[in-house]
Amino acid sequence: MIDRLHGALPYLEHLPPEAQEEAATYIEALVEALRLASVIHSHTGDVPSQEPTDVQWQDPFGAWSDLPDTMLDELDQLRRTTLK
Repeated sequence: MIDRLHGALPYLEHLPPEAQEEAATYIEALVEALRLASVIHSHTGDVPSQEPTDVQWQDPFGAWSDLPDTMLDELDQLRRTTLK
């Protein structure tokens, strides 16, 4: 996984500073959400769930839901422009 991130860095370095900042913000938000989820899971892993199974779970951090719906399209567009 680290190799994949290292492989993506040269492409990010060729982006304009604004796009680099936006990509860094997305990555930081994702890492923070995963870190918090890991901490919560480690503290609640041995506690049985008291919620009914038919209740749909919602992300308490909102990291993915806060991202724009067009994020993946924008990242694909950035990738295509840097590969040219």
